[in-house]
Amino acid sequence: MGNSALAAEVETETTITNISVLSEVSSVTPGIATATAGKTIKVTSKINAKNPLVGSPHATATSSASATEDSISAKVRVYTSKGGLQGSKEDKQSYSKYAGATYTSKSGSLPSKAFGNHNYIKKSYKTVRHETVDTY
Repeated sequence: MGNSALAAEVETETTITNISVLSEVSSVTPGIATATAGKTIKVTSKINAKNPLVGSPHATATSSASATEDSISAKVRVYTSKGGLQGSKEDKQSYSKYAGATYTSKSGSLPSKAFGNHNYIKKSYKTVRHETVDTY
């Protein structure tokens, strides 16, 4: 059980990066198995909140990677100035380098903040999770 149990544990190791003040963040995720050791994948997470003069306020979260991920997702959550969730939207892709989701506010109240949750999962690499934030 010794080494094989340890290897299984390492493969499921997760790196969580919580960046609550940035609208864009990038990370390099290292390979953790023998075949991927020394190899890295760059991942970039973005959130962009807009309140245009014409049209509805909207926010877009995007997740992109330099190599195809087994699973990649982007979720946008929009909150009012009082902290209530106004709405959310998610895009999850398999075997892709990109995911993006846009939430458009249909209510009469102006949104205050938009949060993006970004997940990157690839076998033999550390899982990366980012959170980004932008204000309207």
